[in-house]
Amino acid sequence: SVNADLTVHCGRIRKQIGRRQTGPAAPDASEEHTVNTVAEIMTTDVVAVEPQNSIATAIRLMRLGQMRRLPVVEDGVVVGIITSGDLRRITGLASVLKDPSQDNFLWHHIPVANAMSRDPISLPPDAPISAAARLLVEQKIGGLPIIEDGRLVGIITASDLLEALMDPADAPEPAA
Repeated sequence: SVNADLTVHCGRIRKQIGRRQTGPAAPDASEEHTVNTVAEIMTTDVVAVEPQNSIATAIRLMRLGQMRRLPVVEDGVVVGIITSGDLRRITGLASVLKDPSQDNFLWHHIPVANAMSRDPISLPPDAPISAAARLLVEQKIGGLPIIEDGRLVGIITASDLLEALMDPADAPEPAA
C-alpha cells in the first residue's frame, strides 16, 4: 500500500499509517484468552491534533489514516475530540472526508478548537471493556480516548471492541 510507510506528524504524537499498533502483545492465536481491559485492545499509537491546528489539518490526517475521530491534545493533555461529524457540520459537506475536490482554502484558517467537542468522555486503561462498550452505546459515540495520569495513552473504538469479539482466524490483516 502507498500509505504503509507514510508517517504523519502533528504535535508530539505520530502514527505509522496503515500499521496499527494495539495494546500489549496479542496472545498466540492457539491460546484461549479472554480480553478483560481496555489496555488489551486499545490503539496505543494515536494520531492527534492540537487546538490551534486547522480543520484542514484534521481533515488531511483523517483522510490519510482512514479515521473518523482525532483526540485534541494540548501540552500532552486531552482537551477535546474532533470527529467526522464535527467536520461535516463545520464544512457543510457530507462527503468532506471522502471528496477532496470540494476542499476550501478557508479551512486552513479555522482552528480545530472551533469545531471540537470539549472535555470528551474518557476511560483509564485498566477499565473493563464492558465499561467502554456501555459508554459507546449509551453516549452514541464511536470512540473514547484512554487517559492515564492525565495523559493520552490510547484510543478505543467500536471497531476495536468488535475485533476483540472475533475469532483470531477471522481478524482482518493490518494494512500493508
